[in-house]
Amino acid sequence: MNQIIFYLAFAFGTFASSCFLYSIVIFTQTLTVVKGFSGIVFFFLFLPFPLFFLYTGYLLDRYSKKWVVVCFQFFLFLSALLLGAFTNLFEAYPYLLLPLAFLNGIGMTTVLPGRMALLREVMESHKLVFHTIAGNLLLIFSFGMSPLAVGWIREFESYSQLFLVLAGFHAVSMFAFTMLTSKTKYPQVHSKSESFNSNVSIENDESGHTKEEANREGKIPFQSNPIPSLAGSLKLVLGFLKEDPVSRQVMWIAVFSMLALGPIQVVLPQYVKQELGLGELARGSVLVFLGPGLFLGGILTILFHHLERKGLVLLSVFVCSSVFFLGFIPFYEAKATSFFLFCFGVSGGVLSSLMPAILQKRADDGLRGRILSLYTVCFQFTPAVSGFFASVVRDHTGSFWTFMGLGLGFLLISLFSFLRYTELRES
Repeated sequence: MNQIIFYLAFAFGTFASSCFLYSIVIFTQTLTVVKGFSGIVFFFLFLPFPLFFLYTGYLLDRYSKKWVVVCFQFFLFLSALLLGAFTNLFEAYPYLLLPLAFLNGIGMTTVLPGRMALLREVMESHKLVFHTIAGNLLLIFSFGMSPLAVGWIREFESYSQLFLVLAGFHAVSMFAFTMLTSKTKYPQVHSKSESFNSNVSIENDESGHTKEEANREGKIPFQSNPIPSLAGSLKLVLGFLKEDPVSRQVMWIAVFSMLALGPIQVVLPQYVKQELGLGELARGSVLVFLGPGLFLGGILTILFHHLERKGLVLLSVFVCSSVFFLGFIPFYEAKATSFFLFCFGVSGGVLSSLMPAILQKRADDGLRGRILSLYTVCFQFTPAVSGFFASVVRDHTGSFWTFMGLGLGFLLISLFSFLRYTELRES
């Protein structure tokens, strides 16, 4: 029952978040402000990630993951509620979307890695990799299906109604998370991670409980360590990545592979609507093929997650995804765009499922929250930068040259990574 509640909360929350990201982008594209404004808003959605990710990772490592997730998901709920209730105000004053996007981003900095970190407290440890892949499958499927869902709602309802529905989904997700009962686990100092956790002391009280446990059970007053400085937290994370080249290379692949996602989220919807001349529902029907591809890629990862050489699979699929990216635009056909989106989705589903699964398995308990937060920054902030850049380039050169130029660049990066990352390729 606990697992069902978790997946329900996870599903409602991730679906609402994915739909909000797509909705606010197409909403801003209806406003006449400045060139590339949708890219600017998209950038502000993810700007909090590099600013706060280590602090939110510290919260996940130090406090109850369930309540941290619920508290920060309130920001996502509030963002959708405000945009739904005051749509006319945001249409009249579009620049108010920037602080709203930033507020939503603050919530995402913790909610996204928090849901994955919470897996370890809810699921059995020997099934952690499987449930990590399953959780990412839900995440990427929700992302892929959001254009069709939003297009269908927009066919009959206004933007105001759309955002209010998404706020309701977040409310359901928050309530479900509060119903979870977690098997709380606490970081132990292992020899592998002593150099990174030398300041962690776990002492027993008279009943045999650790001070951490006693604190959380309310047996003694809680005495929190001071929140670490950004430099100190970053040093811990970078120290782990320096010691583990495979994890470090996975982080780089996360950066490189997610560069392609920005143009897909910001520029491709404009291309389908303006250059292919499709309406809201038809546009969603074209873009939704990314969803089944992501789902199939995640399913394939689950079916073959026991195979060795996951790093080799990761790098090979990365090369394939770069090739598929080049096929989105040149044919100026909706069917061709859908086909290559599906193929790209399969490769993206494999990538998005394998990367956190590898990190979950290799990261130390005391650093897992911060490692996953850093991964989330790579996974989420990189598309914000590339989406902003692509929207500006598109306004000056058009969709064709934007996608062809970026696609060739991605292909070169993927080939370089395959040849250069020997440790990951052999892992």
